[in-house]
Amino acid sequence: MRFAETRIELSSADQPSTSSGGATRPAVTLADGVAYVAAEDGLEAIDTQTGEPRWEAGTKNAAELGGFGSPRAAPLVVETGGGTTVYAAWDRVVKGKGTAPSRPVIEVLAVDTATGKSTWSADIPAAPSATGLAADPIGADEILAPQIIGVDAETVVVAAADTTYAVDRAAGTVRWKKADFRAVVLAGGIVAGGEELTPIDGRLAGFAAATGKRRWTIRDTWQPASAGPKLLTAEHGDKQLIVDAATGTQRAVLTGSDWQCRHDAQSLVLCSRYRSVSGPGIIVFDAATLKKLWALPDDSGRVVPKVNGFWHGAVYGQMTDDSVVLDGKTGQDRETSPGATPFEIDQYGGLVDRMGPPVFYRATG
Repeated sequence: MRFAETRIELSSADQPSTSSGGATRPAVTLADGVAYVAAEDGLEAIDTQTGEPRWEAGTKNAAELGGFGSPRAAPLVVETGGGTTVYAAWDRVVKGKGTAPSRPVIEVLAVDTATGKSTWSADIPAAPSATGLAADPIGADEILAPQIIGVDAETVVVAAADTTYAVDRAAGTVRWKKADFRAVVLAGGIVAGGEELTPIDGRLAGFAAATGKRRWTIRDTWQPASAGPKLLTAEHGDKQLIVDAATGTQRAVLTGSDWQCRHDAQSLVLCSRYRSVSGPGIIVFDAATLKKLWALPDDSGRVVPKVNGFWHGAVYGQMTDDSVVLDGKTGQDRETSPGATPFEIDQYGGLVDRMGPPVFYRATG
């Protein structure tokens, strides 16, 4: 609920100054007291209680030097029965040798969080638009950098620019790929996301992770985004849909557009908007039933904060001159002077985005 003045700066998580929109989100994920950073050269694990590195794991292919740097997406931390693994991906170039030309690849790296040792890697032959030079962002997050969308026992799903790749974990090869499709969720063996048919026409779709065969479609939708482990959203006319990723079933409808939905890594889904012609708003649902629990504005006259983060039943909001923490189940104020408004949170503290590198603030209560 409250954060200390003590700060840890994560400079290697900062995005290039040329990034804009949602793509400015720092390339870092918090989990159990560690900040996992997709840095230019590979993965880094920083102990957020000491600020000291735990380990570094470099990529096989070197980063391109010069310019403004490379955009990266936040790593994905995956818990399994045998431990925890962190996955990340980078645009890379395999240098030519002799008469063989250089070729672009997407390098995927998986590292055991306990040891810092690589457990899996793959070089994916990149589609022509993989570097983003000829790609349009399909997802609502506007990310073009390679991103690990999901991992299950057989498949690693990677989205890069406007192409999605399903990679076989056993062979490390691309099982199938689909251009003009941005995956946002892997759930129940289905890769779900948004297709771009034309710049003004799109649809949600789900494909079998094993075969790439289409399983469901919702037409006339755009701006796909994840809303949790099994849910995704998209704009549909003057509404926004919340959809089951595995089946394509419509679970809830929000009036108006510009909603951003997120899961609290526990049992709730929150959808919010702030800079919208329809005005600011917050709606919170039970993640299992999609029953609405509360919403702002209501008839109380309370001010609607800008939501930065949502974790384990706590809503981290920004007011005009201060921060606030709301109770995720009731919407009531829990803390009116938290000291920070983090966008990424774990049980030890939160990350605050600002001009320049993100900063970790330790939790004090």
